[in-house]
Amino acid sequence: MFRLQRLEISGFKSFADYTEIVFTGSGITAVVGPNGCGKSNVSDAISWVLGEQRAKSLRGGEMKDVVFAGTRDRKPGGMAEVVLHLVRDDSVAFSDEPELEDIDEALTEIDEAAVDMDLIEGLDAEEAAEAVETAEIVPVDGEEPAVGDVETVKAAQVGSTQIVETRVKTKRHWRPRSFALDFAPGEAVSVTRRLYLSGESEYLLNGKACRLRDISDLFAGTGLSGSHYAIIEQGRIGQILSAKPTDRRNLIEEAAGISKFRTRQRAAETRLDSAKSNLSRITDIVSEVDTRVNSLRRQAAKTRRFKILQEEFRVLLRQLYAAEGKHFTELSTRLEAEHTQAVGEENALREQLAKGEEGAREATQAARRAEESLAELRKIHSDNALARDRAEREHIYKSEQVVALNDRIASLNSEIEAGTIRLESIAADLERLTAEDSEQLAELEAAEGELRTAEESHRSVLAAVAKIEAEIESTRAELIQHTSAAERFDEIGRQLEINLEKVRNRLTGLEAEASRADQNLRDHETKVAELSTNLTAEKGKLETLTNEKNDLLKATSEAREHLREAESSHRDLADEFAAKKHRLETLSELEEKRAVYAPQVQKLFAASEEIGVEFKGVLADYLKVDEKAEKAVEALFGNFLESIVVSSLADAKRVSNWLRDNNAGRTALLIDSGGTLTANAEVPQNSIESYLGVSSEFAAVMRSAFPSEMSAILVDDLAGAASFPGSMAVSFAGDILIGGRVLIGGGAQEEGTNQSLLAFKRELTILASDVAELSSGIDAAVAAVDSAREELVQLEGKTVDLQSLLIKVDRGIHGLEIQLHAAKEEIDRASRHRKVVGEESEQSTSEIADLKERIADAADNRTSAENARDESAASLEGIAATLAAERAALEASNLVLNEKRTVAATSNERRRSVKAALERVGTQRVDFESRLAGQKAEALETEGKLRELHSSINEITDKISAAPDAIAAETTELNAAIDALALARADADRASEDLAEINRRTADAMNHRAEIEVRQAEAVTELKNAGENCQQELNIALPELVASTEIAEDFVLETARSDAESLRERLDGFGALNMLALEELAEAEERQVFLTTQRDDIVQSIAATEEALKEIKHRSRERFRQAFEAINENFQEFFRELFGGGQGQMTLLESDDILEAGIEVVAQPPGKRLQNILLLSGGEKAMTAIALVMAIFKYRPSPFCLLDEVDAPLDEANVGRFVNKIADMAEKTQFIVITHNKRTMEAARALYGVTMQEPGVSKIVSVKFE
Repeated sequence: MFRLQRLEISGFKSFADYTEIVFTGSGITAVVGPNGCGKSNVSDAISWVLGEQRAKSLRGGEMKDVVFAGTRDRKPGGMAEVVLHLVRDDSVAFSDEPELEDIDEALTEIDEAAVDMDLIEGLDAEEAAEAVETAEIVPVDGEEPAVGDVETVKAAQVGSTQIVETRVKTKRHWRPRSFALDFAPGEAVSVTRRLYLSGESEYLLNGKACRLRDISDLFAGTGLSGSHYAIIEQGRIGQILSAKPTDRRNLIEEAAGISKFRTRQRAAETRLDSAKSNLSRITDIVSEVDTRVNSLRRQAAKTRRFKILQEEFRVLLRQLYAAEGKHFTELSTRLEAEHTQAVGEENALREQLAKGEEGAREATQAARRAEESLAELRKIHSDNALARDRAEREHIYKSEQVVALNDRIASLNSEIEAGTIRLESIAADLERLTAEDSEQLAELEAAEGELRTAEESHRSVLAAVAKIEAEIESTRAELIQHTSAAERFDEIGRQLEINLEKVRNRLTGLEAEASRADQNLRDHETKVAELSTNLTAEKGKLETLTNEKNDLLKATSEAREHLREAESSHRDLADEFAAKKHRLETLSELEEKRAVYAPQVQKLFAASEEIGVEFKGVLADYLKVDEKAEKAVEALFGNFLESIVVSSLADAKRVSNWLRDNNAGRTALLIDSGGTLTANAEVPQNSIESYLGVSSEFAAVMRSAFPSEMSAILVDDLAGAASFPGSMAVSFAGDILIGGRVLIGGGAQEEGTNQSLLAFKRELTILASDVAELSSGIDAAVAAVDSAREELVQLEGKTVDLQSLLIKVDRGIHGLEIQLHAAKEEIDRASRHRKVVGEESEQSTSEIADLKERIADAADNRTSAENARDESAASLEGIAATLAAERAALEASNLVLNEKRTVAATSNERRRSVKAALERVGTQRVDFESRLAGQKAEALETEGKLRELHSSINEITDKISAAPDAIAAETTELNAAIDALALARADADRASEDLAEINRRTADAMNHRAEIEVRQAEAVTELKNAGENCQQELNIALPELVASTEIAEDFVLETARSDAESLRERLDGFGALNMLALEELAEAEERQVFLTTQRDDIVQSIAATEEALKEIKHRSRERFRQAFEAINENFQEFFRELFGGGQGQMTLLESDDILEAGIEVVAQPPGKRLQNILLLSGGEKAMTAIALVMAIFKYRPSPFCLLDEVDAPLDEANVGRFVNKIADMAEKTQFIVITHNKRTMEAARALYGVTMQEPGVSKIVSVKFE
């Protein structure tokens, strides 16, 4: 059993600083403080250090939420750490170790027989055996490997409950423990848990890294691991009772100590599943290996036969390729001679062909010229023939035109004569029709006069009838009008009575509406006043915030500019640093490799160990020459600047001998033996020695070695050297004057030559200094950038916060303006409403008076209308009799009128017919007169054309008469040209025949030469192919094979080829071969034996696992049953004590396995019926849960118990019982109670107060009561 000594918290949640809480050895410790001060973070810290993996249980979203998140004045923390210190006391505790040791031993033996199939599959026997010893596995059941066993660990996400993939150099899935967890009484134990924001997490036990599994094993069965019934956080009381029956069982299992057995059971079940899977897989593998062994045996036999036949084939190929090489080499030589002869014959024929082509070309050109002359002559003759033919066709055409024009003149004369006769006939018809038209006009006028008289009479009768009908219709309308008016006035009276009643009701409603409108107006005026006041205040606040924002924006802009300047400065420094560092590294590398020195110097430094001499450097390493004197020193000492400094003459001789022996050239060696040499008392200011920057000791060495150079005088110009006669003078430009007689000078080095040695040394020194200085400057620039960035972030954060506030205030102002505008509109609307209501009331009053007056008028009008109706009815009867007489007279008049209309229509139709005929005849006369004039004009024009045609025909006839003489002359000329063309073509044909013969002979020569070349190419190709095939198949060059192989006299090449092809086919017939079948067969047989042994081991492992699993379940059932009965009895006792009576008990729900049965809690407080706990009040639930927790504590005490505000739902009386009970139990168990209740605080021996002196940071204040 353990006792809690103290708790250390650092960086956990609100405990930003290191905080220590010391607990007394016994009794109650109370943790108090106001809401939100971080009291419950103490409870969370203890749960977390004991291994809690659920971020939700720690009141967080993810595990990194436990790290201090920072406040307004503090930066976030980088790590959370909690250390729990305990000490082992002398009290007797439950011990499961004897029962667990034999189970662990059984599981260990099972693992010894386990095999990692993923590593065995596909490996040979030797590799598989090695894999069994060093298999890499992933732990099960959340086990974490000890640090010493870890090879690689992949970091899991912070707060993730996923198991971190771990590779361990062991094949064992079950590792009982990696720490000795047995502690002697009085021995201190510390448990530490750390979590970094980077995601790394670690557990420590007594300061040493351990696994979570070790922590869980240490506290298993104490109530501090698993379901940890010893830690009751806020809300946990309710969860205990409201949880599922199966979840409630976990508390009893933890108290019974079954959690350790559960862990072993899960391990055993995992091993059993793995073993069965491995058995199935290894059985399949053994079957595959057996099949493979049988196959390899067949392959091995086949491979032996193949190798024998392959050797026979190889011997034959050597003879075959040697014979082919010799044959094709001789053939190539013979064909080369034939090719030379064929080329000579072809060249001779080509010369003859060139001459023949020249003659044929000249003959062809002569024939072409004759053809061109004949073609030109034929073109001229053809043009003349076309002209003669055109004249003949024109003579025929114009003769035909003469005939056609004569016919047209005759036709026109006939048409003119006929037109004259027709015109005379039309004039007679026109005269007759004119007389007939006059007669019809007189007859029509007489008929129309009679018709007008009849129409006048009919109209007078019709007017009388219409007048009477109008009078009767008027009287009938008056009758209807008077009848309708009487009915209408009667209806108007009734409607006006209804309207009067409606207006009276409306007036009553308007009076009530006016009262409401007045009240609404007053309400909205009050609201407008309030909104205006609020709006003015908010606008003032907005203006203040806007000014603050502008100031922040200006500061942010300045901070951003400052950051840009800092970043720019940092980049410039970084670029300069990189450039100079690169240059320094380059020069340093050259210096290290001595690349700037002469080759012999480089060789000496590279071979210093071989020579056995330690070089002190070169002369230039000892000099620190000013830049302005570098040229003078280099000119003065020259190549001696590369003199290698050694310690003694002996070393110098060894170096010289090495150079001579290795032909490495010559170099100067400067001996610095370290002896005492006389130093100059004073160095002249203008001497070269004053510019070398060497120590006085080394200056003495140089004066000894270079007396003339060391005594040289350094001058600005050699012109001033005259004042130093007899001495050596050197100018800063590098010119040397010796004794005033010898001048050594010249220009500077050519462009592109290497840098001088002293300049190189100086640049190396300057670069080293600059790089160091720039590095410091970069660090300062980085700090400046970080400072500027932090300042910018703070300002931007403030700006964002202020902007959010501005938006909020602006939205508020906008809302107030909308409300104010709406309120003002409501006032306007209420005013208008009140005005409208008043106007409508006045209007309703006026309408009532008007309606009464209109009702009286309607009654009078109805009486007048009824009297007028009676008078109209009597008048209508008299008018009807008069209308009947007038309608009879109208019928007689209609008959006369119709007769007269018929006569007039007939006369009018006859006159229209005569008039139409007269118009038609007149039109015909005009047409004939026009046509006759046109025909006469056409006859005159045709006679003129006829005269012109006769003149043209006479001219054409003269031309036709002269044509025969011209045709005879052209025929003679054409025959002469044809004869010349035939002679030229004959010459060209002969030249072409000669050329064709030469071409044929040349082609034959070319074909013969090409055939030889093809045979040559074939011979070369065959020889090349034979060489490639020989190299590929025999791995020997063909010439070498021909020279080393003797061919038998009876060797036949074709027969050998046939035999080789037959052997090749037989080899190909073997198909795919496994040339390593013999070696693979031995390996496969060894693997077969190995896997068979492994299969037997797995079968034994399965049997052992099933037996261990059976034993674990048996012991778990026994322990659970004992624990349940004891805790149930304790629960009944504590329930009665806490409630002052009543009854409470636990019952097991029915299940086939007691380990899977749920637990139901039934409670009956005093004076109430037995009921389910979910029906209890909050205080009753809390008391029931406390009784259950205390019952568990009595059966299995825990090192300490932490109660987080569990007394919150209890009243004063129940708090007293609760405090008394935990005070009794505090003699055996430490109680840490987080509470707000004064009664609970009074019972505590020590009191810790949690406060936040600084916002967001919790502090501890302690008070101890003696």
